[in-house]
Amino acid sequence: MSHVREGRRDRILRAWAAEHSLDASSLDVALRNGRVVLTGDVGCHSDRVTAVGLAEQCVPMHAIENRIVVRPYACDPEETDADVRSRVERVVGLVVPRAAVAVHVHDHVVTIAGSVSSVAERRAVHAAAARCGGVHFVIDQLTVAPVVG
Repeated sequence: MSHVREGRRDRILRAWAAEHSLDASSLDVALRNGRVVLTGDVGCHSDRVTAVGLAEQCVPMHAIENRIVVRPYACDPEETDADVRSRVERVVGLVVPRAAVAVHVHDHVVTIAGSVSSVAERRAVHAAAARCGGVHFVIDQLTVAPVVG
């Protein structure tokens, strides 16, 4: 029976991982008393809707308990886009020092573009950018190009 339960959890985690517009780095799935409990935090309401919708495609909707929360919007309207870009570039450089990632910021919305070597790096860059102070939303235009050789 436990492999059936793990199958549900794995299906949801794979669905979240496959959705490139979703920062699922803090999301998790627990199985309690026959219910699928979704936990973690996301950056905006649309990410919450996306995460729940993907989970509903994997298991019956009535079996889902949604405990995903939206992180509070904490942007200083006086802070410049250059300040936010500098902060995001610094954090991205710490997470993936050798990746070629360009950061563009407009009105606290960060666009990350370029190339990383794995899906794990892509998720790490997205999560790091999303959790930087002053960032309201991240548009992920990264591509994955595995290092050959």
